[in-house]
This record gives sequence, structure tokens and C-alpha cells, in this order.
Amino acid sequence: MLGKASEDSEQVSVKQAFGYSTVGVALGFALAYPGASFIRELIGQKGLAISPVIALAVVWPVSAGLLYVEPWVQSQSWWKGFAKVWSWGVALLLCGVPLITALAIPFPVGEGWPAGLPTVVASCPIGGLFAFLIVRRRWRERRQDS
Repeated sequence: MLGKASEDSEQVSVKQAFGYSTVGVALGFALAYPGASFIRELIGQKGLAISPVIALAVVWPVSAGLLYVEPWVQSQSWWKGFAKVWSWGVALLLCGVPLITALAIPFPVGEGWPAGLPTVVASCPIGGLFAFLIVRRRWRERRQDS
């Protein structure tokens, strides 16, 4: 999957690509969104930027497409020279898009909120993501035991 070693490459289905990209996009978004909100507050911009949430509608399918073609790309002779560019491109897509959109085209909501509250609200997705991953793992463990 994204960043998987080329000797382990196997084609993923479209359903798997969207599933794996959902986790990757959610993690990238959950890590970048609080930082973007904090930077916005530091430079004096008010409110919570919702443009990164809107950008997810583009980032998610692009990420799934990259995940789907990655085994093919890794099987090419030029992969070794291209691997670092691929990794940086994926990182920019997953973490850079929320940062850039929040700072450049924020579409702020809650501009009357007290200082710090937008960053707290932006930090909630990472807590929700970790809770989801824990619940999912326990659900899988119970399903395997029965």
C-alpha cells in the first residue's frame, strides 16, 4: 500500500484501495488540520477553516487512485529512482493539502469563537480517529476469536 516495498507488491482491488486510502487520508487530515488551525491563530486569522474538509472530496479519490496504481508503478524499472518523489508526493497530498487550503482559502466558520477554540475543535478528528482504530481492532479480535 502507500509506501509498501516493491517486492511485496500485489494488485489491490478498487474497494481495498478506497478502504486503505480512507484510513490514510483520515490520518493525514487529522494530523495536519490542528496544525493548520494553530498556525491560522498564530498569524491572527479568526475562526475554523472548513476548506480542508471540502478538499477531502478531491484528495480521497486521488489517494485511492494512487494506491490502486502503486503496485504497477513499483514494478517499473524506474521505481528505485522515483520512490522518494512518490513518497513526498503522497505526503504532500495527505498532509499538505489541509495545511495549504486552510491558510490560503480558509472559508472560516465561527469567527466569533474565543482564541484556542478553533484549534481544540480541529484536534477532535485525531481523537476520533484513534478511538475508531481501537474499536475496529477490538472488533476484529472478537470476530477472529468466535
